[in-house]
Amino acid sequence: MRLPYWILRWMHRQRLSRSRLRGGRIHRLLGDGIISKALWVPTRGSLARAWLVGFPITVVPFLPGQSVLAAIAALMVRGNLLLCIALQFLSNPFTAAIQLPACYFVGEVARGANPREVWHHAWTAKWTEEYASGFKSLYLGAVIIGIVGGVLGYAIILQTWKDKVRPKGVRSDESMPPFGPQ
Repeated sequence: MRLPYWILRWMHRQRLSRSRLRGGRIHRLLGDGIISKALWVPTRGSLARAWLVGFPITVVPFLPGQSVLAAIAALMVRGNLLLCIALQFLSNPFTAAIQLPACYFVGEVARGANPREVWHHAWTAKWTEEYASGFKSLYLGAVIIGIVGGVLGYAIILQTWKDKVRPKGVRSDESMPPFGPQ
């Protein structure tokens, strides 16, 4: 899969190319991992690895610097950097109304509470009353949901995403005529 041309043009204007990054300040700090194709080109493996490390970071509530942590995690596992950072925008004030009660519910059930009582409290409690005393449950539930969601997403991406098969000995630029199929 190739990036859209408008993204490539923007990256060119920003001088974000692998040859420009090589030897620069970012390259010296982060090493050869920053110029790896796996970080920038969406492939089956890089997208799956990005989901595996990015989703658990997304689910943890009130985590400052989620995008920075996600970028570091993507660098460590050679996951797609763009997807890993984009996942962090799933955690926002609009999704908090569903995310926080779900994390609290899973955490309380994991700690041994009655699911029926917890279900009632998780969806009807006010923020200051219920969650202030249940931060352990909230974060335990977030870790459980994050790990399960990350592993499930990893498996689903690996099973459903099919990389384009290229003919042997032909570069991707040469596989199609310059003006489309003829």
